[in-house]
Amino acid sequence: MSTSKNWATAALVSCALLLSGCAALESMASDFAPSGEEVTPVVPSPVAKAPISTGEYDLVESCNAFFKTRLVTDVTAAAPAVQAPLNEELTGAFSTISKTIGLLIGKADAVSIEHLEAVRAPFDQALDGSIARPKAVEAAIKNYETACKEGGFKG
Repeated sequence: MSTSKNWATAALVSCALLLSGCAALESMASDFAPSGEEVTPVVPSPVAKAPISTGEYDLVESCNAFFKTRLVTDVTAAAPAVQAPLNEELTGAFSTISKTIGLLIGKADAVSIEHLEAVRAPFDQALDGSIARPKAVEAAIKNYETACKEGGFKG
């Protein structure tokens, strides 16, 4: 019985210490409470974002860099595999495609950036282990091609 009394005493002392600690924290918090004066919240200054692109290419140049190079061929050839489990070869190919599109995005115009991100997204999803659809790649390429032709790209 003396052991259970010791445990009970220890539990009682622990609770008392815990409650007194909470009370101390509460009194310290009141030291930092507003004193009835209106407190103006501090608004953080806007963070300058790094530019997404240098804008070095206009729409037609961006379209040329995608459609008149091997990039569109690689993307189209790899599209059916975005739904497959990745192996070492696919991982390397998808990484290369994603990086190459990223480099193009770094020079592309604003319209192209949106379309190129849509083309790249399924490859990045597959690399992340998420579900990706080959039709998403196909649709993104068609949408980009349409935007390019509307912007003066002769294809």
